[in-house]
Amino acid sequence: MSVKRVSIHWVKAILAAAKTLGIETEQILNATQITLNLEKNQPSYLSLEQTQIIWQQAEKLSNHDHFGLIMGQAFRPSYFHVVAYLAMTSANLKQAYLHFLKFFPLISEAANLSLHYEGKQACIVFTPQIDQTPFSRHQYESALTLILTFTRWLIGNDAFAPTNVMFEHPQGTDLALYQKTFSVIPKFNQAKTCIYIPAKALEHELVDSDTDLNRLHLEHANSLLARHLNRSWQEVTRMTIMQLGIPDISKQGVAQQLNISPRTLQRRLKEEDIHFQSLLDEMKKELSLKQITETDIPFKRIANELGFAEASTFYRAIKRWFNTTPQTLRQRGRHK
Repeated sequence: MSVKRVSIHWVKAILAAAKTLGIETEQILNATQITLNLEKNQPSYLSLEQTQIIWQQAEKLSNHDHFGLIMGQAFRPSYFHVVAYLAMTSANLKQAYLHFLKFFPLISEAANLSLHYEGKQACIVFTPQIDQTPFSRHQYESALTLILTFTRWLIGNDAFAPTNVMFEHPQGTDLALYQKTFSVIPKFNQAKTCIYIPAKALEHELVDSDTDLNRLHLEHANSLLARHLNRSWQEVTRMTIMQLGIPDISKQGVAQQLNISPRTLQRRLKEEDIHFQSLLDEMKKELSLKQITETDIPFKRIANELGFAEASTFYRAIKRWFNTTPQTLRQRGRHK
């Protein structure tokens, strides 16, 4: 299993948030016994385990019940490095989000961000990809706060408000602070951690949009990502599908996001002995099993989210994949 990495720029954001609460950086690093050269940004990446240790010390020493909200509101473009510059020069908010989601591994491999549509709403879902130490409440809250603060910065509107905010964990102590941060009262103990905005807001032009500069940033970011990931086309395609969202996904859409032609994508996958449709079918199988056995989401909604036109088509797929029904799979999951 490869070691998940987190950019030193993200770690500096944690340390900066602690400093606003009176906790000196040296105090945290001494407690963790982790050596960093923050002026030279070395090392470029820390392991997720090291980052979790720094998070825990920052939370402990700050003793602030809403450390995550504090961190998210203290956003600086440098925390996202090249990804921020690529996003800010995009044509509109949708393009900025798609760039941000695609290149998020340059910032952190500890979580996945994905964009979904639910009617007239767009939703960014935050999903940790952790193997050992679970994320704290502060880490979930910092992620959504950063997304909102970043969005406000991109469009030049500090009053921009989401339509809904959801967290998987219980509420912290200060409900008024949540409302002040998000301009809405979040919902807690939900099935996912996500932030909703009107889908039409994705058309919003950005303050610093620049087509030529964006092209240069995109070329640089693609080069960095290729070196950073060094992954197979199958893995890159999977990641892109998750970022774009499975409903209405197409080979053309994935290829466009990867800046290659559909024929090139098809050829690259074929070199790895897999076809696009087979890969998509495999992902639907994995995600359907996870949502059926680990959540109480209605089957019809799962079918819609996985791109099935009819619930009956979804039921037939479950029968083909698992030789049983969704109801039986859910019962088995509850008995584990």
